[in-house]
Amino acid sequence: MQKRNIKCSECEFCKDRGRPENSRPSFWCEHPDTKYIADYFSHHRIQKMEGFLCFGKPWSHEVTIKTSPAWCPKKAD
Repeated sequence: MQKRNIKCSECEFCKDRGRPENSRPSFWCEHPDTKYIADYFSHHRIQKMEGFLCFGKPWSHEVTIKTSPAWCPKKAD
């Protein structure tokens, strides 16, 4: 089975949650299957913020991550 190459920049669940006063936006996965993400983080003992994708470039709303992370719920489909 071949893994799908999914780009977060093209995904409808990739959202900018940055504050207006910050120069760098922060991008998060807002996929409705949050249980899958939480279970993946727990099972793989990942100690990062669940659903965090990346920080953007200063004063830009461009997603800087090239491909989706291993925990992407769309890859599980």
